[in-house]
Parts: sequence; structure tokens; C-alpha cells
Amino acid sequence: MEKTSSAFWKMLETLYATKFLANRLVLKQCLFTFHINECELLRDHISQFITLLNDLKNIEVHIDDEDQAMILLCYLPSLYKSFRETLIYDRKNSRLKSEGSFVG
Repeated sequence: MEKTSSAFWKMLETLYATKFLANRLVLKQCLFTFHINECELLRDHISQFITLLNDLKNIEVHIDDEDQAMILLCYLPSLYKSFRETLIYDRKNSRLKSEGSFVG
């Protein structure tokens, strides 16, 4: 019985490791190719994005908060271009002001 159990466990580990790697690659591909259609509701897009990030987190893929925010901003449709640029560049200027490097 012990041989059968250990052989079965070994087989499960092998299958899981293969699926784990494949799952990680598929989820990363989904993240890198994620996009939103102009007609799609923004809240649905953000919900899908958060679900994808949570799925990646569950398999121990870490994406820091700043990168998550930048990825989400870059995936917004062109309709949100001025919004995206305001958030990106205003944040950069705010950081410069707080560090004393910005003279305004």
C-alpha cells in the first residue's frame, strides 16, 4: 500500500507542477494581452483585471502596486488618454515637489 500511495503522490506532484507552470504562463499571457473594448463598461474591465491579478497572486506571481496601476492605466482605451496622462504625469510632478527637486 505504501508503494502505491507514494507512486500516486509522485504522479500527482508531477501533474501539478506541469499544470502550475502552464497555468502561470497562461495567466501571464492574459495579463500582457489584456485590453478593453470601447463599448465595454469600465467597471467590468477593472473587475476582470482585479480577478486576473488575484489569480496571479494565488500562484505566487508578485506584481507590485505601482506596476499594477501602470498596467491598468495602459490598458484603458484611447478615450481615457488625457485621464491616463494626468494621473501619470501629475503623480510624477507631485513626487518631484515632495522631494524638493521641483521648482515651480
